[in-house]
Formats: sequence, structure tokens, C-alpha cells
Amino acid sequence: MTISTPRHRARGWLLALACAAFGAGVAPSHAQVLQLKWGHVYEASSIFHQQAELAARKIAEQSEGKIRIEVVPASRLGQEGDYPLMLANDSVQIAYVTAATLAEGYAPLRLGSYPFAFKDLDHVRKYLASPLLGQLMKGYDERSGNHLVASVYYGARQVTSNRPLARPEDFRDLRLHVPDASAYQLFATALDAKPVTLPYVGLYDALKKNEVEAQEYPLSTVKAKKLYEVQKYVQLTAHVYDTLGIVIGKAAWAKLSTPAAGDGREGAGRRRQMDQRGRDRGRTGRRAVPARQGHDGVAGQPAAFSRAHRAAFHARAARRAARRLGEAAGARQLILRFLLANRPRCCTLASGMRPDRIAGSTPWNSSWTRMSGSPSRC
Repeated sequence: MTISTPRHRARGWLLALACAAFGAGVAPSHAQVLQLKWGHVYEASSIFHQQAELAARKIAEQSEGKIRIEVVPASRLGQEGDYPLMLANDSVQIAYVTAATLAEGYAPLRLGSYPFAFKDLDHVRKYLASPLLGQLMKGYDERSGNHLVASVYYGARQVTSNRPLARPEDFRDLRLHVPDASAYQLFATALDAKPVTLPYVGLYDALKKNEVEAQEYPLSTVKAKKLYEVQKYVQLTAHVYDTLGIVIGKAAWAKLSTPAAGDGREGAGRRRQMDQRGRDRGRTGRRAVPARQGHDGVAGQPAAFSRAHRAAFHARAARRAARRLGEAAGARQLILRFLLANRPRCCTLASGMRPDRIAGSTPWNSSWTRMSGSPSRC
């Protein structure tokens, strides 16, 4: 699904990750390698990890190895709820985090994570392209200090179980696994189920041991975690059309501010100072000669030569400042271009497992194994 937030129009956002490599006023050939970690909870076989890996490879290639992103899957760095703090203290620099989890630190983001908030995928698409989401993302940035630079479609959350759940009454007292976020838990409590929160990495074993009876992740996640091995039925409820945020940490963002722009300002200041010193020498008489036609009064040099010399100096300084600014801007463009170009697409299912089929319970069948990521629009 090729959807992003309003920020995809400003192609300079996530690219600030590369400022550290280019913004210190050194040429790219002398820049230190910028090492970044991108953490998430999803399996290495998931489309989210694969697309992050692809973006990391392209960024490394285009930056000639100066920007290296290590993508760490499967909760190896921590649980999803840990990531906002880890981003803030620079334990990880980039992360996939669901909007509902981010909303635990900024409640207005829950708007898109409540049950049945969206009618269909087209409704989700409009939300992701809306000024409203842009405002919510800005509010999250201001509240947390981290930077929510993109929001991508995660999937429609569906319920799997070992018995059919055909009516709301069937959910009563059901031990239903839900993530540790209030927007997700609302679905379970509204149906009188018993919400159970467990680490994402332990969900398969919990279902196998019957510690929980059901769960409600999108089908792409169910496939990646092979939950069909320990569950018999899927209820295509599509109760939440979920989104993932791509977040840059507070500490990383602070290091990746705009030092190159500072270099440009300092360069302009130095040029003004040198201009002033040149004028002062002409007034105070240090090697000064009387001004006459064809001379500028500075060191006895012909006016045309002196003006040309100053113009050449200014041109070199301007090119140097522009190159530094261009290197930083180019790096930003590089990262954002490849990150958004390789963001996860939505998942499609083979016949018999259509996401728009809401009612009833569907037992697993051979068509399940043909689920895959689709590059086409949803």
C-alpha cells in the first residue's frame, strides 16, 4: 500500500539522519561512518523487516558506505512498549512502533487506533494523507521529543481462535491476547472478553500452552509468526485498521540537527569581517596609498585586481558553504527517498481469504500459504 503521511511531500525529513556524516564541515571522503540501529518486534520473514533491510542496503550503497543502518528484528532490542524510551535515550535510533503504542505517551494519536474507526482501506488512505494526521504527528513530536517521520499501513486486525466466534456473545470470558495499549484493550473489554497482555515474542508459546485462547494481530503477522499452527479459526473482523509509525529518537535527532547550516552562517560572518578589515586598512593607512583613479587605496593594488580577488574569495567561500549544505541536504534526500520508496506495502490474500469478508469464521485452508506482500495499491 503506497500510503504515507503528509510529511512525504517534504522530502527532507528522515534524511536528517545523515547530517552527522556531512554536517561537521568535512568533505564526504573524510566523514566518519554514521552507524544507526533500527529496531522492531516483527520477524525477519515479515514484509516490514524486509523493506527496512532493503532501504538500509540502498542507503548504504548510495552513501558509499558512510551511512549504515543495522535492522534488528524479533524484539531482540526490547518489546514495542520499550521503544519510545529507548529512542529517547539513544539505545536505538529508528524504530517501527504502532500508533496505539505511541499514543500511550500522546493520547490524541489513539484516534486512528480505536475499534471500527475506519470503514475500509480507502478511509484509511484518506486519513493517512490528511492534515489531521500531520497535526497529530507534530503534537507527538512536541510532547515526546522523538520524531514521528512517517506512518505506514500495518494491516487490518483479525481475531484467530481454536473455536468459532460467530457472535459478540461468543467472546464473553475469552482469554484474548491484546498488546499493552489501551486502544487495543478497548476491543476486548467491550466484548466482555478477558484481555491478556504478553510479550509479543512469547505469543506463539502462550497460544500453544492455552495460556491465551485467541489473539487479534493482522493476518500478515499471523503468517510470519506461524500462528496457524496453534489456531484453527480466523474471524475476519477487521476491527482495527492499524498503522505503524517510523520514529527517529530524540537524542539521534538532536545530533542530526543542522550544523551545516551553522557553517554557512559562520562563513558569511567571516566574509563580512574580512571585508571590514580590508576597508579598515584602506582608511588607516597600513600600506595604503592615496586613492586615485584605477586604484582602490588598499596596498597599492589596482582596483580592478582587488575587486576580482575579493570576488574570487567570496565565490570560493560560497561554493564551500553550498557544498557543505548540499552534502547534508543530499544525505537527507537520500535516506528519505529510499525509506519511503521501500516502506511496507499492504498484504493481499489469495481467493477464499479476502480481507473484506467480515462475517463468519473461516477455518485455515491451503490458500493461507499463498498470502504475500503485494506491490500494488490496496
